Amino acid sequence: MRNITTATRTVLLLVITILMVTAYHGEAIACPQVNMYLAQCLPYLKAGGTPSAMCCNGLNSLKAAAPAKSDRQVACNCLKSVANTIPGINDDYAKQLPAKCGVNLGVPFSKTVDCNSIN
Repeated sequence: MRNITTATRTVLLLVITILMVTAYHGEAIACPQVNMYLAQCLPYLKAGGTPSAMCCNGLNSLKAAAPAKSDRQVACNCLKSVANTIPGINDDYAKQLPAKCGVNLGVPFSKTVDCNSIN
């Protein structure tokens, strides 16, 4: 199982996340849901360039799923945790992602953001 490709890991992560998200339907946003929305952004977050349409669609979905301040704070903490856990995520690329997708998420993408200051 050590030779699983990145694509296989991504697919497995998405399947697990989708299964977990169904348990949260109708409730406040949770990290598995945030991770699902932004899973397609990992290539951009690591290598830069232009984010894929699927990445930007996920960002738009995250914005729609996090309308309240408390949701944005949860999303912020999830993003911060992932950014500090997954090796190779570039903080500068993460900060540029919302602008590159044309989405004002209201949640900064940064490894060092204070999520309690989110409005």
